[in-house]
Amino acid sequence: MSIRKAIKLASLNNVGSSALQMLYNEMSKAYLYHSFAYGQECTYCVVHVILAALYYKSGQCRAAIDHCQQVLKQLTTCYQYGVRSIGAEYLPQIDEDVDAVLGLILFYGYVQKNFDEKSETKNKDLPSFSTELLARYLYSKCSNMMHAEGYEVTLYRQHLFDINQLLLSDVLLFKTTEPQLNKCTRTPDVEVRIHNVGNSASSSLDTSLLVTTLQLVALEKLITYRQIVLCELQSGQFLSMNEFEALYAYKCGLFKKCLEMCQSYLNASLHRDCLTIQSFRVSAPEMLSLLDGELVSLFGIVRLINPDVSSVFSVLQPYRQISVRTLSLYLMVQCQKKLSVDMHDTLQLIRFVHSTTDDYFDRLVLSVIYRSIKISKVRINN
Repeated sequence: MSIRKAIKLASLNNVGSSALQMLYNEMSKAYLYHSFAYGQECTYCVVHVILAALYYKSGQCRAAIDHCQQVLKQLTTCYQYGVRSIGAEYLPQIDEDVDAVLGLILFYGYVQKNFDEKSETKNKDLPSFSTELLARYLYSKCSNMMHAEGYEVTLYRQHLFDINQLLLSDVLLFKTTEPQLNKCTRTPDVEVRIHNVGNSASSSLDTSLLVTTLQLVALEKLITYRQIVLCELQSGQFLSMNEFEALYAYKCGLFKKCLEMCQSYLNASLHRDCLTIQSFRVSAPEMLSLLDGELVSLFGIVRLINPDVSSVFSVLQPYRQISVRTLSLYLMVQCQKKLSVDMHDTLQLIRFVHSTTDDYFDRLVLSVIYRSIKISKVRINN
């Protein structure tokens, strides 16, 4: 069941969102790693091939090579259980070369079926690839991407000649990619590191990317709904910024874009008389999880000191919040650190905002921001 769910998720390509596509891939990996726990040895080879394809697709070549090695080491077990090939319908979309081979075979089958009355199409499913040769293909492509020595192409070719049940798709895939693989740059030192990646693939998944993609997908949804709300509230007395859009840019590493958004909002909010200021509810766990580590740690300490502060149902304890102005200042400082921008003017701005706000949590966050700038300056000077 885990493998079926993984295949279903990996096949969802046209989702209209790169973050959602990344999330599906990471969830697919999680299900595949989960399948190792069942101890069904007959599925291991297939799981390693699909994992190798997913890691190759996401550009994580070392992990892909690790799983390819596992397939090549477990060939005897694979053949024992009759797992010699894997259907294309069970694979994620890998790359253009694989797509071209599948398209050519399907087109030939269509022509043969419609123009040759004597031909009988016995298999209506998509073509299959030999498990061993697909692993060798991914291994060679990853080695090429990492500028490893080109003798992997020789091994790939040798396995193609030695295999007993050779498929048309295997031959076409090799002939399609052989010119590309032969262009590999020869750097022996890198090649040694590749082959010392490890003898066994990890049976656990690094969930950090899964968590990040969950946050990005959530922010994409929040951006859309926040924009609708802001359009309804937009007025001279309510200066607005889509804070989720700024958070999304920050999470994606678009620090310059995030910095510009925050600076624009701060300049406008400080030079206009706004009766209403946007707020960000930090006591809601769903909102707090979208923030950076420093703020999460800060409000975690606050909750440890006063657990009732985050109570949703308490009448005496309403939702605690910080202003979007304070959040913008925090994001601006974080981006300036990443971009190595001088923060002298930012220190003065923090002092000014701190002196004009009465909210306890806002002043607390501003104090943390101010101190972090001072600490970073000391580190730079030392």
